[in-house]
Amino acid sequence: MNSNSPKGVMTERYSHDRKKKKHLIYRYKSRAYETSKAFRKFSPKVNAPRILDFGSADGFTLSETHLLLEAKTSLGVEYSKELINSSGEFPPNCSVIQGDVTKNIDQIKAESYDLVTALAILEHLDEPIELFRQAYRNLKPGGLLVATCPSPFWDKISGKFNLHDDDFHAFDFNRQAFFSLAMETGFEALQYRKFMSAPLGFAPYLRIPMSPAFSYFSDRIIGAFVIFNWIFVNQIFIARKLEH
Repeated sequence: MNSNSPKGVMTERYSHDRKKKKHLIYRYKSRAYETSKAFRKFSPKVNAPRILDFGSADGFTLSETHLLLEAKTSLGVEYSKELINSSGEFPPNCSVIQGDVTKNIDQIKAESYDLVTALAILEHLDEPIELFRQAYRNLKPGGLLVATCPSPFWDKISGKFNLHDDDFHAFDFNRQAFFSLAMETGFEALQYRKFMSAPLGFAPYLRIPMSPAFSYFSDRIIGAFVIFNWIFVNQIFIARKLEH
C-alpha cells in the first residue's frame, strides 16, 4: 500500500482472508443482514432501492446487501484500487469505483440514492463528519444512512488477542458520537443499538456455523435486557435525511 494512503486502508490480503475465513464471512454477512432489516423497517415503501456504499473494500458486503434488498442499482466507493481489483464478480447492476468517501465524486449524482451505507469505516476516518456530509449530499430526501462500528471495549480486547490485524481505528464511536454527527449534518437520528453478541460472534472462530439471521433474532432477544448490553461487539446507527 502506498505510504501516502490514509491509515486503515486495507490490502489484497484482507480480501483474500474474507473469502476463506469463516469469522470474517460471518461479520460481513451480518452487517449486510442488519442493514437490510434496518432499511425494511424504516423505508418499508421503497422497493428496489438505489444503494451507495462508502468504504466498500472488496465489495462483498455491498454485494450481499444488494441481493438482500433486491436493489435496482448499487455503487460502492473504495480508496484502495488493490482491493477493488480483488473483488471478483459482482451481481448485476452492482459495482465499486475508486474514490475518497470524504470528498465529492464526479460519478455520483447528488440526491440520487435511497440508502447510504457506511459499514465498519467511520472508525478509520480522521474526519468522520465529512462522510456524514457526503451521505447527506447524495441521499434523496427521506433516504437512510446506515452505519456500523465496532464497540470500543470489544475492539480493544480483540486487538490484544490478535483477532483482527492491520486495523487502524482513529475514533471510538458510541451513541453520543453518532447522534452528535447526525445533528451537526442535518440528519434525523432514528435508532442506535448494539448487535452481534460476543458468544455468537466468537462461534465462527471455533468453526461453529453461525447464521446472520439467527444472530439477528438472538440479539434482539438478548438486547431487550439492558444488563446484557456489554456483550455486544458492534454498533448500528440509522438516520434519515429529512424531506424538503
